[in-house]
Amino acid sequence: MRTDFYEADPFSGGKGEHYLTLDTDYRFEKGDEIWIEAKGRRIKVRVTWVNVTVRENGELTREILGLKL
Repeated sequence: MRTDFYEADPFSGGKGEHYLTLDTDYRFEKGDEIWIEAKGRRIKVRVTWVNVTVRENGELTREILGLKL
């Protein structure tokens, strides 16, 4: 499934900087702590929000917001 990772705004919880996009079936859950290596840096985030979109053609996409730790 196409998965986009974004930074979560620490005050509003809204979508911030886009970190990376990857194709994975891994099940991310709220509270997971993960390391992201992208754009020449290594960042640890805690997943705060997972949004899965199902389209009429059967395509699944997912957006994950992570709060920087």
